[in-house]
Amino acid sequence: MKIRDLGEFPFLRRLRDRLPDDPRVRLGVGDDCAALSLSGITVLTTDAMIEGVHFRCEWTPFSVLGEKAFAVNASDVAAMGGEPTFALLSLGVPQDYAVADLDAFFDGFLDAAGAHTTALVGGNMSAAPVFMISVSLLGRTLHDPITRSGARVGDDVYVTGTVGDAALGLRLLREEKAGSLEDVAVQQVKQRFLCPTARVAVGRKIAARQLATAMIDVSDGLLQDLGHLCAASRVGAVIEVAALPLSNGYRTLLGTDDWQLALTGGEDYELLFSAPVDARSEISDVAAQSGCPITRIGSLGPHAEGVRVTLAGNVRSATEFTGFDHFARKLS
Repeated sequence: MKIRDLGEFPFLRRLRDRLPDDPRVRLGVGDDCAALSLSGITVLTTDAMIEGVHFRCEWTPFSVLGEKAFAVNASDVAAMGGEPTFALLSLGVPQDYAVADLDAFFDGFLDAAGAHTTALVGGNMSAAPVFMISVSLLGRTLHDPITRSGARVGDDVYVTGTVGDAALGLRLLREEKAGSLEDVAVQQVKQRFLCPTARVAVGRKIAARQLATAMIDVSDGLLQDLGHLCAASRVGAVIEVAALPLSNGYRTLLGTDDWQLALTGGEDYELLFSAPVDARSEISDVAAQSGCPITRIGSLGPHAEGVRVTLAGNVRSATEFTGFDHFARKLS
């Protein structure tokens, strides 16, 4: 059955019947607005994903796309040290889309939301020329939110997980590389692009212990996002390229001397943060407790020195490397 055959409101009624009861939701899907019971400090974020710009349906199962739509927003909440609580979801849907595909999308979205105790409380649907997804996510923190603007000269710079995988996975998807002898490595990096992990638990622990002076998630590339943090904090940075954490899949496919994607590739959705030198031991404890590697990759210096990278003993300006910019590329 196509969505044009079922119609918007019957589909939404089916969706409403799938949503679990939540005592925090006074009014949910089905009214003009949601009404919520909130506590602590509320943080809000929104992000859009558009077919042909952020994803291609031939690459991405609809359930995986639903998971990613939630994760990329949850990553923003994680970067503030918060936990997601409520979601609004608006979709633009081509009229010939199958209802089963939309059901699968909601399966993925609701599974991801449920894993973080997040309730879907409303949204909108409209016919559209391509599949368009817009998520607004509310989160909560019991501590002051971690911003981009608190970093200080002398702080260490850290990143969670590994970097560069998502950009490499996207490259392989575009090249239609199915894998060969390195099939495990190929699938590993593709999965990092298709279905990233939001580091909510790590961000919450960092906030609870008041370890980070500033934090941002890596969505547009490590150097570009570090530049945003440094600009907001009025500091500079030096990154040791040899210290960047690379996955086994990245090393298998590119070796250990190709750092370009690790420095500039986006959509890893790892947390990039600064912390005082005397926090090193506690940060190691957080990494051990959460099961997520946290790697010290550099330090902060005077703002006038800008963002620089040290590569094979040579110091280079970050302006030599380019991150992602939505308006600096042709649409596919």
